[in-house]
Amino acid sequence: MNNAQNFTLQLSNTYSVPTERVFNAWTKPEELEKWWGPAGFKTKIVEMNVEVDGKYKYNMHSPDGQVHIIAGQYLEIVKNEKLVFTWKWENGDDEFPNTVVTVDFINKNESTELVITHKDLPSEAEANNHSHGWTSFLHEGLKSYLA
Repeated sequence: MNNAQNFTLQLSNTYSVPTERVFNAWTKPEELEKWWGPAGFKTKIVEMNVEVDGKYKYNMHSPDGQVHIIAGQYLEIVKNEKLVFTWKWENGDDEFPNTVVTVDFINKNESTELVITHKDLPSEAEANNHSHGWTSFLHEGLKSYLA
């Protein structure tokens, strides 16, 4: 899972919908806004240019009124198969580095296995925090949206 400075987490979930449907939920702004974020959060897309080198920025509004800003750039896009993008918190800890998220969309007949790999996290604590957040994204957010 790690070396002295970089931690990686990997999570997966399977959805009983076609791969194209899951990919669109990640790449169409009008869909992503409906499910993105941990449980209870509402997301406003500030920028979302889904092409290689395109940028994105999301404002995630927590139930207690805080705004968490995530931004990055798309590095690789393979339609219905893979998204790779950088991940940077724009508010809060200036020490938090750019990290890299890979989302693999694996066709399983009429279902889709989604595998998220989040690399270059700065500490085990951050890996655990992100694991909790991604689990909420995948289970409460995306699974409910796709149902």
